[in-house]
Amino acid sequence: MKYGYFDDKNREYVINRPDTPAPWVNYLGSPEYGAIISNNAGGYSFAKSGANGRILRYVFNNFDQPGRYLYIRDNQSCDYWSASWQPVGKDLNHYKSECRHGIGYTKMTANYDNISSEALYYVPLGKSYEVWSLSVTNDSALPRELTLTGYAEFTNHSNYEQDQVNLQYSLFISRTLFEKNRITQQIHGNLDALPNDEQVDEKNVTERFFGVAGAEVSSYCGDKDHFLGKYHGYGNPNGVISGDLGNVTSYNENSCGALSCKVSLKPGETKTVVFLLGMKPSMEAATLIDTYSNPKETVEKEVAVLKSDWYKKLDNLKVNTPSPEFNTMINTWNAYNCFMTFIWSRAASFIYCGLRNGYGYRDTVQDIQGIIHLAPEMALEKIRFMLSAQVDNGGGLPLVKFTHNPGHEDTPDDASYVQETGHPAYRADDAL
Repeated sequence: MKYGYFDDKNREYVINRPDTPAPWVNYLGSPEYGAIISNNAGGYSFAKSGANGRILRYVFNNFDQPGRYLYIRDNQSCDYWSASWQPVGKDLNHYKSECRHGIGYTKMTANYDNISSEALYYVPLGKSYEVWSLSVTNDSALPRELTLTGYAEFTNHSNYEQDQVNLQYSLFISRTLFEKNRITQQIHGNLDALPNDEQVDEKNVTERFFGVAGAEVSSYCGDKDHFLGKYHGYGNPNGVISGDLGNVTSYNENSCGALSCKVSLKPGETKTVVFLLGMKPSMEAATLIDTYSNPKETVEKEVAVLKSDWYKKLDNLKVNTPSPEFNTMINTWNAYNCFMTFIWSRAASFIYCGLRNGYGYRDTVQDIQGIIHLAPEMALEKIRFMLSAQVDNGGGLPLVKFTHNPGHEDTPDDASYVQETGHPAYRADDAL
């Protein structure tokens, strides 16, 4: 059974049948900000560490939920659907869709009820936030009134395990606020933030944001349970069905960011709105959102820069063999995969849930070999970083944390290490 094909010209894998046997995913971002997205917009995000910097919640199951959801509602018929086939899951006899996993971005196009949509997801080059661009076009001969809704389900704690398991704690440290064009989530919001030059620990105030540019917010919701409604799910959220998110926030509940915008389209007209997500203070987020006041133009420029940077790296090695399939894998996809394992040291995926808070020494040194011919400068920087994690007896720290401070960390044979972990010597699960 065929679900897609390689588009060599555009360096994309095209999925033209959305009901794939399992989620088919792409990796977006950099060492500073990572995002994993499936062909049905499922997935999660994190700042630097998939273990201690988790932003978006994801439950590892066959349903590939939740994710980066963009809902479209016809305000005249009250019918609604999603820009990706899931989570609403319209009948594929009437809902046509295509997903293109590219190098550093994923694009999903759909057509339903004479409305065409294009959802484009990416992390801008060198930035620590992500962009969800949604363009809608009226293909009918009549004016259309739509409500566009973006939904992001925040974790209640940056630590993945605390968010998923320690609910008697994590459910009571999160709250959301609304300001003009964004939902701000605060973790430990009742604590005072420390000055920038002081040590940061997990109990400091953390702020995430979910904002929109290109249209005014018509309603908002910061409470997951209110957005979904009792006995509803991501495929039929009450906030989307009703066309009104209720303008509620959360306090000591499961937090989310949901923003709706009303859009009027003349026949043949296209409009674009941009949703932005990241881990930044509210005022910094406000300034960032303002830079997307011309969303279509800004997105096009950023994606062009992103593609150019990736293509430059990948083009440092080109093979031309009698096998086009071999050429495709070596020139693009194998190399791209090697870059992603190099960047994140295999610490986050849909198979491994991202509990390792740092670089595995052995894995990372091996991963350098996969990209050294494509990006020698990046390889040299990482070699130096890993060498800084060697200790005086020649061994290396089994886990090199993302916040590694060479020469200022205790090794497993120090008494302080035993006191911190309760283990008399290094154990494999200390790395988790």
